[in-house]
Amino acid sequence: MSMMQLNIRLPELQTLVRDLGLEPGGLVQQHLVGNVARRIAKYAPKRTYSSVEHAIAQGQEPKNGRIVIRGPHIKYLYFGKVMAGRPRKTTAKDLRYTTTYNRLAGPYWDVRLMAAEGAQIIEDEKSFILRGGR
Repeated sequence: MSMMQLNIRLPELQTLVRDLGLEPGGLVQQHLVGNVARRIAKYAPKRTYSSVEHAIAQGQEPKNGRIVIRGPHIKYLYFGKVMAGRPRKTTAKDLRYTTTYNRLAGPYWDVRLMAAEGAQIIEDEKSFILRGGR
């Protein structure tokens, strides 16, 4: 009777996570932030001088895994409510978005992006990981 013995050693989990770029601030997280920032612009309204697009581009923090969009008008554009009074407060009245430039423009950009393109974003990230971060 013959017998074969195999000793299999798996790398430590932290090493594997680091090698795949899955740690916080790693290559995968940075790629995801860039991918979402590129796609979310379709759901944001087009403003004069592309102010929203510039705010999205400037607000990318890939190492922190977030996009912080700053500007005095960003809040009411995101929630889609008219603001009135001093200081400005949201009202119950909905904004009317122009869809001339971005036909998908409307409120809650991130929620709508993930509902429409979430599966594709996940597939993009899977293929990025499988390609070794390239």
